[in-house]
Amino acid sequence: MKPPRFFFANVRSAFHCITLVLAVLGVGCDAAFSERATQLKWEMLVPPTEPLANFVEDLPSEQQEALRDFNYLQGYLAHEAAEQLADQIDEAKRRVDANREKFAKQGVDIDALHKRYLDWVGEIERRGTLTEKKFDGKQVAIAGYLLPLDFDPDGTTEFLLVPYFGACIHEPPPPPNQVIYVKSSAPFAPARLFEGVLITGTMRVQSEKKDLSFVDGSSEIALGYVLEDGSIELYQNE
Repeated sequence: MKPPRFFFANVRSAFHCITLVLAVLGVGCDAAFSERATQLKWEMLVPPTEPLANFVEDLPSEQQEALRDFNYLQGYLAHEAAEQLADQIDEAKRRVDANREKFAKQGVDIDALHKRYLDWVGEIERRGTLTEKKFDGKQVAIAGYLLPLDFDPDGTTEFLLVPYFGACIHEPPPPPNQVIYVKSSAPFAPARLFEGVLITGTMRVQSEKKDLSFVDGSSEIALGYVLEDGSIELYQNE
């Protein structure tokens, strides 16, 4: 049986998403849009906060490995088939206990370090839910990559708009304040996944979760914005 999905790596990817993805498609778009619409860049959807250091990357590699062992153990224990993972759980416990003893000799409390890690993860997740209320009810235009929630050759009216190619499928999902649920005013049939588009519509600051279907299943994606009556046009970022 495969081990549970490795949360540690995904959190680090999510942290990079907060800082790096803001540049993707952030230059805006010169395409025409309604004069009444406010042209948005993705970083405008994230309220300003104090800089947050990357806690993980500042740690020595041995301590990073110890945190991974902690997370594997927690993942196994929380797994729905935990009773079938006795061997993996025993091995993970052995590694955690060994790390605890090893780092204690170095004057490092690995349990306290893991608590700091969880606090850091929690702050990343909290920041990812923050939204800009000033855009609620505004007519806006924003460029991004389109993911249909319902695959229909004749087109569909429900989509997710994300700021970078591969989000939610090939890469971990962006934080909720970097995902927009789009309700288009007319059916639209993308030629491919992650079609580059410019969407104009009415923004709603509204937290929701949507099921995104894959070939091998589905995943629930959290989002912080809804774009209603969306008008969709193809767009390529030059």
